[in-house]
Amino acid sequence: MKVYFRELVHEDIPAIKDISKDIWEGDDYIPHVIEEWLQDKNSMNYGTFKDKNKTDLIGFGRVKLFNNELAWLEGGRIKVSYQGKGIGKLQLGYAVEYAANSGVKVAQYDTASDNFASISLAKFYGFKSKKCMDFILVNSDEIQINKNIFLDVEKLPAKEVKERYKKLDIGPGDEICIGWSYIPLKYITDEHGSWIYNKDAILQKIKFGESNDHELPLEKEIWMIVYGKPRAASELVQYTIQEELESKGTINFEVFCRAEVVDLIKEMGFKYPEDERFGVILFEKVFN
Repeated sequence: MKVYFRELVHEDIPAIKDISKDIWEGDDYIPHVIEEWLQDKNSMNYGTFKDKNKTDLIGFGRVKLFNNELAWLEGGRIKVSYQGKGIGKLQLGYAVEYAANSGVKVAQYDTASDNFASISLAKFYGFKSKKCMDFILVNSDEIQINKNIFLDVEKLPAKEVKERYKKLDIGPGDEICIGWSYIPLKYITDEHGSWIYNKDAILQKIKFGESNDHELPLEKEIWMIVYGKPRAASELVQYTIQEELESKGTINFEVFCRAEVVDLIKEMGFKYPEDERFGVILFEKVFN
């Protein structure tokens, strides 16, 4: 199928939202960030059109240029009625070409470990898997905590936590997981959540509404991203849950962690979606 591309403008927002309303059963985050994205001078938001006049939008995506080193590809969406026609492949190819022509050395994007179509496209365009964080979750009504723990933790702002991450094993490269995305350490800001540290591990907590430029938890969700020694990481998760359980109402706790942490926090009732290992993979392509 022949498609056409151009940069998106504010007038395209209704068509963008019309596509998003059918993504993830209506829970797509794009409608909440698209205005911010369109105002970002360091990114290119592209639309995919089926007509030469470029008025009939059937897909879109974004290339964010962090600097002259790195391009981040995100937000790729295809209208439901046009999925399965190879348009996703064309879109990713357009984004990769734009990134390469911008002069960056590396392009990255992430995807869920069960998104086999996206993983296949990554391989087709020469991306390689760089790191992965497992994803597990539990509802507050199903939490199993037999005994509360009391920890001596530091609450750290973004500018201080960057140095603490460097003392931990965050995998190859300097990117950390921030939920359903990754970001280089130097670009972390206080808008990315809050942090606690206990010398052997760091926990980043993200709640609904804390930023306007990337995917965030839903209103009844709390994300926790932990790095560090497994036991210390699991203790930070329990410590955070204890604090949050004082709130009224049901909360979904979602944890992104290294595989070796999973068995420890399963004891609290956490499990993989569909009871099968699941995570978010960072892919990277190095341009020659």
